[in-house]
Amino acid sequence: MSHVATPHDALFKRIFANPDNAASELRLVLPAALSARIDWSTLELCAGDFVDPQLTERRTDLLFTVRCTGQDALIYILFEHQSAPDWLMPFRLLRYIVRIWEAFLRDNPTARHLPAVLSVVLHHSEHDQRAWASPIKLSELIEIKPAERASCAGLLPELGFTLHDLSRSDDADLRKRSLTAAVALLLLRDARSNNDLLAALHRWSGTLAQIAEAPNGVEALAALLEYALRVGQIPRKSLEELARQLGPVTMEAYMTTAEMIAKEGEIRGRAQGKAELLLRQLTRRFGALPESASARLTAATSDELDLLAERVLTATTIEEVLG
Repeated sequence: MSHVATPHDALFKRIFANPDNAASELRLVLPAALSARIDWSTLELCAGDFVDPQLTERRTDLLFTVRCTGQDALIYILFEHQSAPDWLMPFRLLRYIVRIWEAFLRDNPTARHLPAVLSVVLHHSEHDQRAWASPIKLSELIEIKPAERASCAGLLPELGFTLHDLSRSDDADLRKRSLTAAVALLLLRDARSNNDLLAALHRWSGTLAQIAEAPNGVEALAALLEYALRVGQIPRKSLEELARQLGPVTMEAYMTTAEMIAKEGEIRGRAQGKAELLLRQLTRRFGALPESASARLTAATSDELDLLAERVLTATTIEEVLG
């Protein structure tokens, strides 16, 4: 099994950045009365990310705008992905929503109202016992005794979000989405925990064949197969045989993906060899290295390691090498 930093996020964004796929999911998980009022044909992906400066590794996943039927006002839908429960999720969403509002006011300095921002969290766990058990309302995070809470009615923020916990969705539920979205959700639900993911994909082979026949079928299948290869416990020959059975489009997507992952492995292998050699050189030159130095070498790219190796020739301290 090969790895990338965030294979779950990568699949989520590649599939659900498509408004058709996103709409097929959002319209089912949002409250039915609200979903019925939304004109889903107006769903549009917003460009860019809203970065929290205190959480530089975290970005909002997907942000859409949409209009309700017969209304001009935009509604924002913040679509987040979580591969593990997050106790502070309501607070994190609040920070993102504030940044969305700040951006809106920068673009509309005379506005006297803020747009509605609805939050939807898609969650999948490796094991059923890791199903979502964290708060879904901001008020649940605020420490206050029940008696005082009742007295504060209307004073405490009640920001909540819609949760789609994939561990609670069976195949019949997933099939209500668009073809590509349904298979993506299947993979997010099962790839880490299903010991027979290959059997599941055979069960969904008709859907995969339909995706192959659709416009951009190669790109969609490549995203799905890449995730299966990176995360699922499937022998490559078995997945290749399934792709071959599904026809030339699926086989093309599989071969493109498999070759890309193999090339990544070769690049990683060369970088690892350079890192191990440089680690030995630095240890011999400067003695035992701090853990931070070893971590820096392990995370460095091949080009970065070449640069560090050049510095070893003239550096007098480990700090001069690592910069």
